[in-house]
Amino acid sequence: MAHFKKVICTLTVLFLALVSGYKEELRATMKSCKNGQDVTDAEIEEFMKPLIPKTDEEKCLMACVFKAFNVIDNGHYDPKIALAVASDLMKNEPEKLQKIKNIIDHCGDDVPRKMDNECELASEIMQCVVKYEREVGIA
Repeated sequence: MAHFKKVICTLTVLFLALVSGYKEELRATMKSCKNGQDVTDAEIEEFMKPLIPKTDEEKCLMACVFKAFNVIDNGHYDPKIALAVASDLMKNEPEKLQKIKNIIDHCGDDVPRKMDNECELASEIMQCVVKYEREVGIA
């Protein structure tokens, strides 16, 4: 089950629109991150867009989801986990997987591997993802 959650989180970061079949899993994770508050379909759709979180609340929600799937662990960002999850989910789409791998490679180099503020780390990850999506032809 933990591996399944990692798959969802990584694509949440990279291409959340691709994981629409996993909305209920994402909803449960987001609900947990929001201290049990219900999560609307509109909130899920907004969260699935590859956008840079702007407010502290948005940054911390993103960090919570990343932590739930071990992409962020104790202030450490692990691009290897992100790549493993993407590889598992995208194994039947090698062209898209290569683009994702390129993004993860760039962000693995550009994003600090460790930050004390996990909310800011999540924001750094998303800034990088959005930047490189354009370069590899995803956005």
